[in-house]
Amino acid sequence: MIDKASGQKKIEELQEQYSKTKYNKATNKYLGILRAKIAKVKHEMESRGRRKGAGYSVRKSGNATVVLVGFPNAGKSSLLKALTGAQSRVADYAFTTLDVIPGMLEYNGAKIQILDLPGLIQGMHVGRGGSMKVVSVIRIADMILFVIDINQHQQIFQLVEELNLLGIRVNRKKPEIRIEVRQAGGVHAEPNGHRVPDPRVVQSILNEFKIFNAVVSFYADASDQDFIDFAAGNCVYLRGAVALNKIDTVDQRKAAAVEKEIRAGTGMEVIQISAKMAENIDMLKKAVFDGLGLIRIFLKPKDGQPDFINPLVLEKGSNVADVVRKINTKLAGSIRYAMVSGPSAKFPNQRVGEDHRVMDGDIVTVIFS
Repeated sequence: MIDKASGQKKIEELQEQYSKTKYNKATNKYLGILRAKIAKVKHEMESRGRRKGAGYSVRKSGNATVVLVGFPNAGKSSLLKALTGAQSRVADYAFTTLDVIPGMLEYNGAKIQILDLPGLIQGMHVGRGGSMKVVSVIRIADMILFVIDINQHQQIFQLVEELNLLGIRVNRKKPEIRIEVRQAGGVHAEPNGHRVPDPRVVQSILNEFKIFNAVVSFYADASDQDFIDFAAGNCVYLRGAVALNKIDTVDQRKAAAVEKEIRAGTGMEVIQISAKMAENIDMLKKAVFDGLGLIRIFLKPKDGQPDFINPLVLEKGSNVADVVRKINTKLAGSIRYAMVSGPSAKFPNQRVGEDHRVMDGDIVTVIFS
């Protein structure tokens, strides 16, 4: 297994080869192989790091976990306090937070764990500043909330690129690909009508990961990099949003222009806030809840009233069976039907099966056999 020093040296050599190669149809296959080799070395380095136990010890709790990510002095500690009331040392200089500080945001009946991480720095993808510990926490989160000083808004693009180099894809869907390894027959690609890498590139990439016989099925468009990510198996795909902080220090015209630039450059939701002045914090809470894709289900006994005080919090796309599993997994096999009123129902008390998809605000009564 490759160590950190030799691995980084190998990556730099491969990246130099890549930068010197001019892109065209003839070099496409070669560039794909180089990207696959880089991904392979990174994967080996990350695997070695995980076995050595590098990282903060963080226990996930609540319905979802959100990490506050930003460069030093962006205002993460102040924002954590504004969102959750949790105390984290606050000062107007860099590197105030030296450990992971947890807090709990309660919103719409959901309990959302918020983690204030130490400020990141440029070059973290090569392990500078002990940043690999921070990255280990980011990888287990459900969402990244980037905290950006509006006076240094270009930092958002640096952060996204740094995370991208670490195999953390923000606001990107996981490639819809299936690789079926076989004993013989070589590598065969099935595009299924989608725009996908050249078959020769697919074969070369798999060969780099010691796979020489396989059927690769694509269920959506995919780039060369998408396929490399999938084959390497070391990428995580996280939702992202931007808290554009310190808007109290600029005029509205500049704030609007910066928000527009970030939205266009990242595709992320941007919420203008001032953590110090507690401005637009409720708007940010809603954006976090919506960004996590959470919904509230209100349970109603057969002959009783709905419980609007303690909703059941689930992910969008959940069905009646998921509702029951959230209550008690042992009951999932004894569902007869459910009565649903609300956004997902065609009419009040619609009788549905366990596969019926529920929506935010539904009132559900489950009948068991």
